[in-house]
Amino acid sequence: MKKTLPALFLAMFIIPSFSFAGIKFDNLNINSENKMLYTVTQNTSGIKPYSVLFSYNLHDESSIAQNNLPDIITCYPEYLNSLNKGKKMQVRNRYGTAVYDFDNNTLNWIARSAILPEKSFSLSPIITSPDGTWIVFMRKVASSTGELIIQNADTKMYVILDREASYSYTNLPVKWSPDSKNFVYQKNNSVYYCNPEKMFKGIQLEEKYRRIGNGKIQNVQWCSNTNLAYIDSDIIYMIDERELSSLGIYSNFYDLGKVIGRLPEHFDPDTMEFKINSAATQMVMVKNNNFVSYYNINSVNTTDYVKLLNYKSYTEVFDGSYKFEILWPEFSKPVIWTDFISDSGKTSSAVYLFNEKNEIVNILSVEDSTSNAAISPDGKYISFSSGNSVFIYSVNPWSRIAEIKGEKTASLCWKDSSNLCIGGDQTVRLYNVPLKSENYLFLSQCKSATWDKLSKKIIALTDSYEEYFVYDEVKNVWQKIHSCEPLKAQVQNQDYRIYKAEAKNARYDNGIYVRHLSGKVNTFALYKEAMKKSAPKKKIALAFDLMNSADGVNTILALCEKYDIKPTFFINGEFIRRYPKEVKKIASSGAEAASMFYTCTDLTVKDFEINQDYIKRGLARNEDEYFAITGKELSLLWHAPFYKSNKMIRDAGSQAGYSYIEFPVEEDSIDSKAGKTLESQIIPITVGVKSDSEKNEFYTKLELLINSLMDGDYEIVSVSGL
Repeated sequence: MKKTLPALFLAMFIIPSFSFAGIKFDNLNINSENKMLYTVTQNTSGIKPYSVLFSYNLHDESSIAQNNLPDIITCYPEYLNSLNKGKKMQVRNRYGTAVYDFDNNTLNWIARSAILPEKSFSLSPIITSPDGTWIVFMRKVASSTGELIIQNADTKMYVILDREASYSYTNLPVKWSPDSKNFVYQKNNSVYYCNPEKMFKGIQLEEKYRRIGNGKIQNVQWCSNTNLAYIDSDIIYMIDERELSSLGIYSNFYDLGKVIGRLPEHFDPDTMEFKINSAATQMVMVKNNNFVSYYNINSVNTTDYVKLLNYKSYTEVFDGSYKFEILWPEFSKPVIWTDFISDSGKTSSAVYLFNEKNEIVNILSVEDSTSNAAISPDGKYISFSSGNSVFIYSVNPWSRIAEIKGEKTASLCWKDSSNLCIGGDQTVRLYNVPLKSENYLFLSQCKSATWDKLSKKIIALTDSYEEYFVYDEVKNVWQKIHSCEPLKAQVQNQDYRIYKAEAKNARYDNGIYVRHLSGKVNTFALYKEAMKKSAPKKKIALAFDLMNSADGVNTILALCEKYDIKPTFFINGEFIRRYPKEVKKIASSGAEAASMFYTCTDLTVKDFEINQDYIKRGLARNEDEYFAITGKELSLLWHAPFYKSNKMIRDAGSQAGYSYIEFPVEEDSIDSKAGKTLESQIIPITVGVKSDSEKNEFYTKLELLINSLMDGDYEIVSVSGL
């Protein structure tokens, strides 16, 4: 059933994911007309702190209420998305959703927080169709599930595709055809196709007749406007979009699509992804985020195995990678963008190309990247940020087109194939690639604001630019102004005095107080929430037990950096010997490293006698091996492998100077006691245990766990920080 939202993504604010944020008021200013300006800054896990400029009319003796909200006059671009074929741009941040209209040069808030968000939240991802007509997003309904929704960007009508989709803060199980006419989506363990125009007109086939086959969204890939590749086990099929309407109806009578090749191994959507060029003559396969294979597809004998074009393992080349994006320009070889954990333990990015010998070559390293890479709608350009610059490169041939300097960048999106929207730390700009020109749209944040003496308009200064920006109250946008006469900031006029003072709420660094000077003299808090006493923060630690594989370490480090949390890794000597690179990265990242003995074995078994000297020597050996690899010392925390110990083992560790970390375990697996983790304030997460019955490692759900803890008002600290 089609439904209408009163505003885009309004429903996405129903169940946000929260973390503690220190709210700080600053830059207080009031004029003779009782209009006041002030900024609010919040320190938030997952994103960098930024300030928001507010304007408010003082006209009575009461605090800000839901029916009397201040105006938000700067708009920080945490996420940007192009809509309506480039006619509009959506801006999302912790305060809500705004839409910029390029035709009218206006910015309007269509959904915003009723009051200051005392707790700040992680935003859910969205996918827009290439032409910006359709929006797919997920509305969270439980800690790990959500409703997968498609919405018309213009009419706001929406349809729920899946009511119990697995929730994710990074990916959505949807892929659009390049011409936006169709998309495929995953529901349970099946893949379906959909024509949004037909769906919203009510003439779409029932879902059971639109089923492509078993698998996940990784099993399918659009090759062109009309062709969809689908991998079933080791067979590659090519499906023409004209066949889609008959696939589900007749799937029991004939095979889907046309066989175009056979893989040398079974395709596992949990660990593999692929891309096929538009001509369906070549394909790239990525496995475990660090092994890349490049194949030829036999166009004559289509049932043959695909032919490997390179014969080298690229595991070392992609050391530390945790995310890939494959770009495939028309009539060219693929381009690979990868995010990885560098030797410093921090996230970084790089670009790779295939040379004439089909050898993969690193052509660009991107350090200090502050935004995701953005691909132009026609696939010709890739843009990304590094430091205080935004770079635009032509994909085929690979060459730098432009470098736009000035400020750090939070987000990027392409308005169309010629214009790039740059969501900067101070401003949001539109850059025209052919003309090499830029235009300021509005301010992201400012360092101070006041009024122009002559025009009475609000003007503001930013950290990056010397000129003032002037605010258009009608259009809610800002432009540079070359001449103005700024009024000196003041905190008192004929009716009021405004000032900052201590707040009772622990989530507030301070509060704004208003002293009424005329009529009934009184003082009140502008935000009454700042006067409410809040419960003390609850602390919890994530303890990662590294076992017999390094799978997931890079993802864990990337997420901990993203959410600014300090994890604790319990490391044994066998892991150190097997995976010295990962151990070095853990040490360099600043994470806490603790001991899990020098060998990963049950120390309580009765097969051989273990004494205190054995425990002490095992702990010392683990210390020495860690120091030899990293040049750093392990913390004096430890637990026995599998959390299995006895009094003698714990006493021996204590005599060696260690503190033992307890966790309630009665069986071989700690999973059965996961419910007791909150009692112990430690959540143990096993990393690197290979099991045929468990394809999905728990670390793949780590971001859900982090946000669930934030929902529960937990502060995530290291084990020693408890």
